[in-house]
Amino acid sequence: MRSRLVCLSLLSPSGVGRAALLGVLALAAATPGLVRAQESKPVAESLLAIDQDYGRGLKKLDQKRLDDLRKLAGGLEPKEAAVAYEHLFRLAIAGDLFQEAEPAADAVIGESETSPTCQVLARLVKLVAEVDRGEFDQSLADLRDILGRDEKAAEKAAGTFRLTTEEVIEVCEGYYQRLLHAGRPDIARKAFEMAVGHAARPEVKDFLTARLNRLKLVGAPAPPIRGLDLDGKPFDLANAKGKVVLVVFWASWCLPNAVEVEWLQQVYNAHHGQGLEIVGVNLDLLQSEKPTLETLLPNIRRFAIDYNLRWPNVISQPGDKDIAAAYGVTEIPANVIIGRDGNIAAIDLPRKSLAPAIARLVGR
Repeated sequence: MRSRLVCLSLLSPSGVGRAALLGVLALAAATPGLVRAQESKPVAESLLAIDQDYGRGLKKLDQKRLDDLRKLAGGLEPKEAAVAYEHLFRLAIAGDLFQEAEPAADAVIGESETSPTCQVLARLVKLVAEVDRGEFDQSLADLRDILGRDEKAAEKAAGTFRLTTEEVIEVCEGYYQRLLHAGRPDIARKAFEMAVGHAARPEVKDFLTARLNRLKLVGAPAPPIRGLDLDGKPFDLANAKGKVVLVVFWASWCLPNAVEVEWLQQVYNAHHGQGLEIVGVNLDLLQSEKPTLETLLPNIRRFAIDYNLRWPNVISQPGDKDIAAAYGVTEIPANVIIGRDGNIAAIDLPRKSLAPAIARLVGR
């Protein structure tokens, strides 16, 4: 069964626990209802806590490996050092350890004796590390420089040093997430508009286009959300105009969705009196090749009862009722904040950014 959606944690710090979660979340994504059928809320929370603790330990080991590789490269001849540095940068990209690899990138950038591949990898690592430090405009300028260098070097070297598709997508995703979490979708949009024109590989172009389409939602009117809630009552997002609305995309098989419910309830309680509403959009039907509402609805309702979802929840369905497609959602948990004017104010914010953004919007 081919899984359309990916379940990742937006609640944990970038890179902490993400790799550790992939195994259990991939299993859940490939087998809708499996986690929900087997795990109660306390068990789900405990499982996620263990995985996150494992992720933190794994990150420390990865950091040590990067340090050891940097020390090794520093004592080698240029050609041999380039091999060690390339290995270091590829590990950093795969492990979302851009800041940790930045000292090695600084040692490589501008060195004439390193390979073109090593130079590109170093500059990409530096690019994302700059965003982590809040140097957004500099990162955009460096991206423009990277694209120009990569294009010229590719013509000269006949593409012999091209990065893998997975590496390019990993860097783009890290860049995208950091800019959104920093509240700079404007920089992300400029970057992806620039990058999509340089993307020759179809997979990379599709990824960039999908992210760009989602970025274009910010500032635009929110797509309609209509349908019956889990109790069979009609729901229409248009009726919430004049209020701040947090749209949460979730599925019963995604563990992070389960553990974030209590926190979302706290946010709702804190700001409902100021005009905040929450609406959930369930995506269980989009995970099955032959979805039927009748077979999945009991499981969805059971999740809502067990985790005490107190806000309206509608179900995204294939075809013209595909709310996820209208909002460009391909990974969950995902969220959208809609302002009082009915326009989308922010997308995909983590917990540390989501609460302040809502507070600002309801206070207007």
